[in-house]
Order: sequence, then C-alpha cells, then structure tokens
Amino acid sequence: MTDHEALIAAAVDVLSQATSILVFTGAGISTESGIPDFRGPDGLWTKVDPDDFHIDRFRADPELRERGWRMHLDGELWGARSTVRPNQGHIAIKRLADGGRMSGVVTQNIDGLHHKSGLDDSQVAELHGNVRTSHCVDCGTVWETDQILSRVEAGNLDPDCDVCGGMVKTATVMFGELLPEAEMIKAMEFLAMADAMVVVGSTVSVWPASDVVLRGAIRSLPLVIVNRGATEADHLASVKLDAGIGEALPDIVDGVLSG
Repeated sequence: MTDHEALIAAAVDVLSQATSILVFTGAGISTESGIPDFRGPDGLWTKVDPDDFHIDRFRADPELRERGWRMHLDGELWGARSTVRPNQGHIAIKRLADGGRMSGVVTQNIDGLHHKSGLDDSQVAELHGNVRTSHCVDCGTVWETDQILSRVEAGNLDPDCDVCGGMVKTATVMFGELLPEAEMIKAMEFLAMADAMVVVGSTVSVWPASDVVLRGAIRSLPLVIVNRGATEADHLASVKLDAGIGEALPDIVDGVLSG
C-alpha cells in the first residue's frame, strides 16, 4: 500500500464513523475546473488591484463598475455565462449528499459550481455570496445576473436599478461588506448537525469563514483535510492529504458510502 492509499484508507476510517459530514470548500476545488484562485501565481490579484473589489471604491467609480460588468460578460469573473463546469471533486460531494451522509456544504467560492453539480440552495451555504444573482444595493431588488448582463450587452455598461435607480452589483461579498446573514445561519445549522468535517481546497485562513471549521474543532469533530499545501488547520486534522482533490476525494467518498 502506498502512502497515498494509506491516507485515503485513514480518511475513510475517520469519516465512515460519521452520519452527517460537513464539507467546507475553498478556491482549491474550483482551480481544478480551470478557475484561477485569488492569491496564487496566476491568481486574480496578479491581474487586478484587490482594492478595486472594495465596496467603497466600487460605489465611487463608475468606470470600475463598467470594467467589472464587462469582465462578467466575458466570463472572466465566473459569471452567469461562464462555461466552467463542476469537476470530480464537486461530483464526489454531490454523491456524498445523495448517499445521505452530508449535513451541508459551506463554501467560500462564488462560482456556483456546487449548484451546477446538482446541489440546491438548502444544501449549500455560500459565505462569500454568488455570481448567479445581482441586487440593488439601495432597495434590495434581485435579478438573475444574466438579466443584468443582457443590459450590459445591449450597451448599458453601468446598469442601474429599474425600480429605484440605485446601484446594481452581483451578490458577491466585496471587501468592506458583511457576510450574508442568512448564509452564516445556514452554515451554523450545518455545523450543528455535523459529526465530522472535511475541508476541501481551502487554507482555512480567511476569517470569518474559517470560524466554521474552528468551531467544529472546538466541538472535537473529526476533521479530514484534502488540500495542496499547508493549511491553518493542519494541526487540528485527524487526517491530512496533500493531494489533488480529484485524485483523492472521489476515493474517500467511495469508501465512506460503501462502508
């Protein structure tokens, strides 16, 4: 048995004893679908100024908003028209849910790939929001982002709210904004039901999302981590696999569901 196979077996052993597993996902699962992360050598922050994603700058600069909508229209920000598809990691998580062994997915990702894999809103807490929907920051009117992009495509490069005239943005959380309360409540409900956790493709370093994992550790929930490179929670893990998600997670889920 190779070291990799031994770690897979150890992860299966830990998780097979659980009936309700919380899955916490970060950018690492989406990079395997071709979506660049934020902080890596080819990440988004190498191409744009992170300060451009602060809500105050976004409000004050119409040219910045226009550039953002064009990037969404071109699929550069994983928007409604993106052709990116779920990968084997997303599909494995969906199988875990279908097998009745998952309390829910708590994700830092905004790309909607968990939904594209077949999970619905009741199964996913999107702590950093999503690109599927957009809203007016003044009156709260909500649209499918594709509706807004149709207006951009037609020449309205900085579309405003057709109800109150306010500013429109995607439902992603920008710097300077609070995490969506409803999604945090959902995440805490998933955690309350969980008797084990799996971290997938996250360094568990971005607060307050990482608090979900830390709260689970305080409850002494068994923790399996699948991530390339070190994470802030490695010392808390029962098993840590420094491996590609697509090469490890399907085998782990197979073992859990067959046990």
